[in-house]
Amino acid sequence: MWKNLFIVAIIATATYWVGVESAKSRGKNYEDLRHQIERLWTSPEAKKARRKRAKNAQRSVKKARKQLLSN
Repeated sequence: MWKNLFIVAIIATATYWVGVESAKSRGKNYEDLRHQIERLWTSPEAKKARRKRAKNAQRSVKKARKQLLSN
């Protein structure tokens, strides 16, 4: 389990690094990417979509729990 988690962390770090380097090579600063992610995270539409997905996930969990307990 820890080995898999470590591998995923390495891949995520490498992906981020490659993205930053490619943005720098195009003449853009990595701050642009950070600001885009921040805007996406704080936008009202994105917040609404996250809340909706969380609500649907909770419903799915309740439904699955109910099905398991009824058997």
